[in-house]
Amino acid sequence: MGVNFETDNWSDIRGGTGIGTRADYGGELAGDTGIDLNDSDGDRLDSVLDSFKEDNWSDLSLEEQKQSITDLASYVAADTGNENPPEIIFRDDMNDGEYGGYNPGTNKLEINVNMIGDSAEAADTIAHEMWHAHQQQCALDPTSEKGREYQEGFDNYISPEYDFEGYQNQMVEAEAREYAQGFKDRLAGAV
Repeated sequence: MGVNFETDNWSDIRGGTGIGTRADYGGELAGDTGIDLNDSDGDRLDSVLDSFKEDNWSDLSLEEQKQSITDLASYVAADTGNENPPEIIFRDDMNDGEYGGYNPGTNKLEINVNMIGDSAEAADTIAHEMWHAHQQQCALDPTSEKGREYQEGFDNYISPEYDFEGYQNQMVEAEAREYAQGFKDRLAGAV
């Protein structure tokens, strides 16, 4: 089932099922797009991610956690060159197991405040959904080959409720997971 990311009231809700699954969709991964989490700006990223370290996160108030999420989203927007970053909305009425989602129709990233107790998942959600915002921005440029690839992916988007494996394996989702994994790896000290 296709989704028009410009007009449909669609949202990619990131949940806990199937997280960490790698897909082979035959395309370039986010790491191949020129974005490097180990670049000269690594100190800034480490500073932003410092609050997401488990010991630090548990000491933060909810408002401080929200600010850390906003700071990470700002870092990702700058890292990806997103000139129109989404507005971040914190909600307490989302379903259990839903961490958050990006809605390109409204250009809003919604975060489930009831699920941000896990700092690694909070960071992963922000990076994943902000990558979707980057993809959407690129898709709006029909002269870009990558933009056309993203638009094709969005036009043919597979929702998880119809085909979970197809959802996991599609390029736009696999890229978002790969990009977010870089943040989780860096947070865990694996990078």
